[in-house]
Amino acid sequence: MTPARPRISAVLVLASAAVVFGASARSPVPAPASPEAGMAFDDLAGAVWVTPSATATASSRPIAPPVDPEAEESGCAIGDRGMGDYGEPITMSKGTVIVPKGLSGHYDLVVHLHGGGAAQRVVAPANLGVVLATVDAGVGSRAYASAFAEADVFTTLLEEVGRAAAPARLRYLVISSWSAGYGGVRQILRQAPASVDALVLLDSVHASYDGHGEVDPAGLAPFLRFAERARSGETTMVLTHSEIRPPGYASTSEVADHLLGEIAGQRHYAGMVPFYGVELKTTYDEDGFHVRGFTGAGKDAHCAHVRMLPDLLRTEVLPTFAATP
Repeated sequence: MTPARPRISAVLVLASAAVVFGASARSPVPAPASPEAGMAFDDLAGAVWVTPSATATASSRPIAPPVDPEAEESGCAIGDRGMGDYGEPITMSKGTVIVPKGLSGHYDLVVHLHGGGAAQRVVAPANLGVVLATVDAGVGSRAYASAFAEADVFTTLLEEVGRAAAPARLRYLVISSWSAGYGGVRQILRQAPASVDALVLLDSVHASYDGHGEVDPAGLAPFLRFAERARSGETTMVLTHSEIRPPGYASTSEVADHLLGEIAGQRHYAGMVPFYGVELKTTYDEDGFHVRGFTGAGKDAHCAHVRMLPDLLRTEVLPTFAATP
């Protein structure tokens, strides 16, 4: 991990699915056969199980259950447990930001793409001390790719966060995505990869298939480069996936297998540890690169990954910042 810089240095983009948490259910609609079109929660009715291809072996790293006291909660209706130490949300030109009260000195920023309301509801009461900016650009990864197509969009977002958090200064930048939000993460990684200290992708990254039915690596290049940097200890990258198989394009599980295959990474059996209604099945850990494979192939399983955000920040991301001189 590189030393702290006066500019942003860690990004967490949370790409969430295209629904409002706690909203009334809609009738299922056919899921799109393109990763760019994305997938809404209600599109998962026809999803099937997909088993990760890695061989299960004894885990080399102990996996703790969630530290959240309400970890037994599951499903997509995330309850409101208050704002903790945060002030009221501040509206920006693109998205919103919440800032801990009495912030001074420096701050670590989490930029969360897709599912902003859900991210606020799980992060705010966790008392992690991070500044959280959330962006909802619409349905599908293409909407997020378009939203961040111009580099000045992300620069403006950071400047607005800086004004909201003043006089504190940015220390580390984290980008997190859930579901379709990875389209925006990819754009940011193409534009300013050196500014990102941490990446958390929550059941998020999809890809097209090539002409031979294999995962097309073209759209995954920015993620692979970041994974290689994390594997060497320069950054932190956490990638989670469910067992949902979307129609016509590569699942998050297949993308994880592809990235691990490119770096010759070997998964380990995790012992089926319960997490928010799903179970942790496989893990991979090498320096700053972490892959977490979970069971579940439905809407609630997809939503479970949003609930994991505070746990992953607390256990995999923020400790690396504290250890940096």
